[in-house]
Amino acid sequence: MKTLVVQSAADQRPEWIERCLTSVRSWADHAQYDYHFMGDELFDFVPAWYLAKCGDSYPVATDLARLVWMQQLLQDRVADCVIWLDADVLVFAPQLRIAPQTTCLFGYELWVQPKSGKSGLEVRGNVHNAVAAFRQDCPILPFLIEAIQRLMRRADPGHIAPQMMGPKLLSHLHNLVGFEITHAVGAVSPELLKDLAGQPGAAMALWSARIREPMLAANLAASTTSAVATNTVEVNECLNSVVDALCLCVDGFAGAESLVKS
Repeated sequence: MKTLVVQSAADQRPEWIERCLTSVRSWADHAQYDYHFMGDELFDFVPAWYLAKCGDSYPVATDLARLVWMQQLLQDRVADCVIWLDADVLVFAPQLRIAPQTTCLFGYELWVQPKSGKSGLEVRGNVHNAVAAFRQDCPILPFLIEAIQRLMRRADPGHIAPQMMGPKLLSHLHNLVGFEITHAVGAVSPELLKDLAGQPGAAMALWSARIREPMLAANLAASTTSAVATNTVEVNECLNSVVDALCLCVDGFAGAESLVKS
């Protein structure tokens, strides 16, 4: 089966994002997957009315653009399976393989966050689209493209959440139909980022108690990094430290013990 990995990112990007992109290119080469990168021309796949309604919410525009691009690649028979990875996904374990057994696959995250209105932390499980894979003739892909556009037509432009067309939609659908998911490509919330950049603490302990298998790649959640530090310099320093720590976890990351072994 011919597999193609696709990514997109803005021309101006921080060092840690560049390191994430490099990790994916290296992994794709190691796994003998083809690789293709696209810049801001990705948004050419999005209708003008949709872009106008998104405003500055580029993640919401990207949620649709990636699907239309992948559909075109599959229709053109460029590959048997097309895999999307967000630009802020770091692949640190070379044994990672993404090969859907059904017609599509998404990621699953354990998101550590402060409890609402209470002290302490909680973990929320969500399906996410930082990794999305579709095979030829997948019926879910055209459905998602249609559903997202229908949702956008009905949405209030002043209340379009960044996760609306991605994790929120996919998690609701997953509860109904049960998508194929992978835990190997997870996500690192701001609370877990801070533990990875510094000393393992409560967030890491809570996260590691819930995981089913080691994480081999991680979405570093660029859209939430403002919760990590007060300015861009500190954010970038934190994220580069996280990349340094995870890149040592070549057997996967499962918690504090993975960092000690590294």
